[in-house]
Amino acid sequence: MTRIPDPNTTIGLVGALSIGIGGIVGGGFFATFGLTIAGARGATPVAFLIAGLIALVTAYSYIGLTLRYPGPGGSVAFIGTAFGHGLLAAALNVLLVLSYVAIMSVYAAALASYSVPYLPEAVRSSASHIIASLAIIGLGLVNFVGAGLMERLENLFNIGKLGVLALFILAGFLVGQLQWTRLQPADWPPTPTVIASGMLGFLAYEGFELIANASNQIRVPERTLPIAFLGSVLVAIVVYVLAFVVGIGHLSFSEITASKDFAISAAAESFLGPVGFGIMAIGGILASASAINADYFGAANLPPRLAASNELPSAFHRSIHGKNVLSLVILGILALYAVNALSIEALSAATSGGFLVVYAAVNIAAWKLAGETAASRWLTGLAALLCICAFAIMVGQFLSDPATLKSGVAVAALIAIALAIEWSYQVFERKAGSTGNGGQSGDLRR
Repeated sequence: MTRIPDPNTTIGLVGALSIGIGGIVGGGFFATFGLTIAGARGATPVAFLIAGLIALVTAYSYIGLTLRYPGPGGSVAFIGTAFGHGLLAAALNVLLVLSYVAIMSVYAAALASYSVPYLPEAVRSSASHIIASLAIIGLGLVNFVGAGLMERLENLFNIGKLGVLALFILAGFLVGQLQWTRLQPADWPPTPTVIASGMLGFLAYEGFELIANASNQIRVPERTLPIAFLGSVLVAIVVYVLAFVVGIGHLSFSEITASKDFAISAAAESFLGPVGFGIMAIGGILASASAINADYFGAANLPPRLAASNELPSAFHRSIHGKNVLSLVILGILALYAVNALSIEALSAATSGGFLVVYAAVNIAAWKLAGETAASRWLTGLAALLCICAFAIMVGQFLSDPATLKSGVAVAALIAIALAIEWSYQVFERKAGSTGNGGQSGDLRR
């Protein structure tokens, strides 16, 4: 496939790395920082390292696929190329859309969690729902206004979130004394729990696929894409592991569990005082807003692509002044419902489970298309196997523990809903086609 980049918008190595790092490092980490430590305890850095390694081998699959099939299609295009547009492939693409809805809800809940500690305790619960809802509505309006405003805000958000994380890590190692004993194996739970906790936070690695969506604008892709994909994941692994070491080293497990919704702020307060709490709270808000903003933009482009291949109703393929208004509205409504009806634990589990399934499919696509992409079959196969095994361990662990049963059910429900949506649509299309006058069912889809 010939790549014809736009000479006015080509992206170099630094720009491609920025897309990847900005897409990965952010709201997901702030949202799951306390949740992951509550489950994995002293093994949390190892748990997130395992999640990072799965993301790394999956990024390898994306390199070959993106070089061979460049353009804004990304995961949707890769799945369609490898598996066609039957029920299973189409349901996987719908699952990707729903996973974006779930992750936007996680980010909105995290934004609210880092906002409410300064409010009176009596109003925090209701205020949390209001703030999360306003964040979804407000950033939806930002995306409706246009990409220019979205991009300017995104640049500010990225600078802010990366700056506060750097401060947290550096100050954490230089100020006070780390309690290294908390990281010893004596404080590690059973291995399945460690893996399940790491997979709960797997959503924090979601974002490197944004590089694929910009691939037709990248200069010297054969050199730039491998560095951008792998480099951005490696940077995220280093940042996350160091941040967990700082957090666990400065705050006891009981304190982290008690403040798990804003644990990274509580950890910063332990060695930087109230100023540290405030700085990390601002970072959590910026990171979450950045993630909602970016995912709104990326997710709103998916339904029109699925409509173009007749995997969703043709109404999604229509735009108003170049804006995918129907996508924005429906994504916003679904996210509003999710953030107000489900816990952040259930949402995080559903998000990570959804992306693990989609990434497993992309890795299988990379294995299947290895003859065209020149990728290693054993490495792409290993990536698929790791995603499948991690998903199975996570769901099995959640379902086996009454305390996390709802999280396991949330994962299964998200997948079932994606299948039900696509199956219902295909049944409707077949009935519409069979009842059309003179075989004019195609007109019904326009």
